[in-house]
Amino acid sequence: MLASNGVKDTISFFLKWVKDASPTVRPSVIMTDRDLAQIAALEDTYLQSRIFLCQWHVLKAMRSHFVTSEFPALWDKVQTLVNTHDESEFNTIWEEISMDPSTPQSFVEYMKTWKNSVHMWAIAFRKDWSIFEEGETNMLLEGYVDITLR
Repeated sequence: MLASNGVKDTISFFLKWVKDASPTVRPSVIMTDRDLAQIAALEDTYLQSRIFLCQWHVLKAMRSHFVTSEFPALWDKVQTLVNTHDESEFNTIWEEISMDPSTPQSFVEYMKTWKNSVHMWAIAFRKDWSIFEEGETNMLLEGYVDITLR
């Protein structure tokens, strides 16, 4: 898609065009970065699809809010937080990051903006995933085609 802007209406227009042109394609999972307009358009267009955030983009966004070389232990925790498969470990690490006085307060506040979408980016909260166990690809679309004869 080429567009002059990345607003929800523009993205929705394109997605509706794709959906109308390929009505048998029903993506079960869509992976993207944290573009809120894109996510909103996808949620409106593909109601049954699960939307996951690309791990690489998640880590890139998080590390842009502190200097990883100055806080190597924090960076290790953040990477583990994103990649752990265990919900209990995730919650423990989240608390450690939030309560550690050496963690920059600005980063703690920033991380709070991620809390409501853990099901999209934290491996521990992704359920019934398939090819995503093998990769961290952005914009990956997994779907199926209805081959019912008409």
